[in-house]
Amino acid sequence: MSLEAVLAGLHANPSDELGWLAIADCLEEQGDPQRAELARLSAQVRSMKAGTRRKQTEDRIIELLAAGVKPCVPTITNSLGMPLALIPAGTFLMGSPKRESGRTNGARAGNEEQHEVEITRPFYLGVFAITQDEYRTLMGKNPAYFSPSGTGKDDVAGLDTDRFPVEQVTWNNAVSFCQKLSERAAEKKAGRVYRLPTEAEWEYACRAGAAGRPFHCGAALTGAQANIVLAKVERPCPVGQYPPNGFGLYDMHGNVWEWCADWFDKNYYKKSPATDPSGPADGLVRIVRGGSWQNESIQCRTANCGVWNPANRDLDLGFRVVAAVAPHRAS
Repeated sequence: MSLEAVLAGLHANPSDELGWLAIADCLEEQGDPQRAELARLSAQVRSMKAGTRRKQTEDRIIELLAAGVKPCVPTITNSLGMPLALIPAGTFLMGSPKRESGRTNGARAGNEEQHEVEITRPFYLGVFAITQDEYRTLMGKNPAYFSPSGTGKDDVAGLDTDRFPVEQVTWNNAVSFCQKLSERAAEKKAGRVYRLPTEAEWEYACRAGAAGRPFHCGAALTGAQANIVLAKVERPCPVGQYPPNGFGLYDMHGNVWEWCADWFDKNYYKKSPATDPSGPADGLVRIVRGGSWQNESIQCRTANCGVWNPANRDLDLGFRVVAAVAPHRAS
């Protein structure tokens, strides 16, 4: 069976674990042993419990990614031209160990309480944060600070900012974008309904097989791996300029903070469900994840949680979207 057929089969049945492993077989047949190894380990690690074997597998995944091996994942392109990666179900350690460097000891410490979480439903997640071009095309305006008509236009003079992540969007703006995208005829026909990721989905997707590390790339994050303060760009940059994680997602660390669906409650993860936690029922502030171009690496840790009033906007605050996967029906 060809690689294209295997990938197509996973869109039809994302829970087919043999299909995920078949990606590796196809890559081996194509003479690409390192990508095959990455695909195989990435499929296997999702069902592993915490322990020595999982740690060794995660270490090897990180090593392959650091060597520039590109993940092979099923993707779709929607009616806006946005690529979305299929994120399979799996189990991971959410939060951080108490000894992790940079872990907060303040009001948000409870949100990093380390615990095992199972994501039981596959979902599609934007390969990139929503861009200025995508937001303008759908919403009819571009609120970004770093745009030719924005307040920061002098900082991007002469640059094409279409592929910059849109910023200066509120949580409510992001939700409206999802609703409007869901209403498109092509998206309705495809059965896709868009929303913001839950905090658990976001962290699971960010870790991508490196659940025990501060970053999806390991123990440290440099300016060569993400648009953070160390990169000295001093503004957002076009999406996709830095290496992807194991799920083929770009800029999960740095560039812009990303809105999540959840309200914030510092004690939520001491009492949350072990499967598909969707966040508190209410609250005052919403969660943002990933850090930005203005942040040091410790603020961009996978487990780090930021909070914002849903009506607020900032020049380093954007979002990416989830498209739900319809349940598979056996033929």
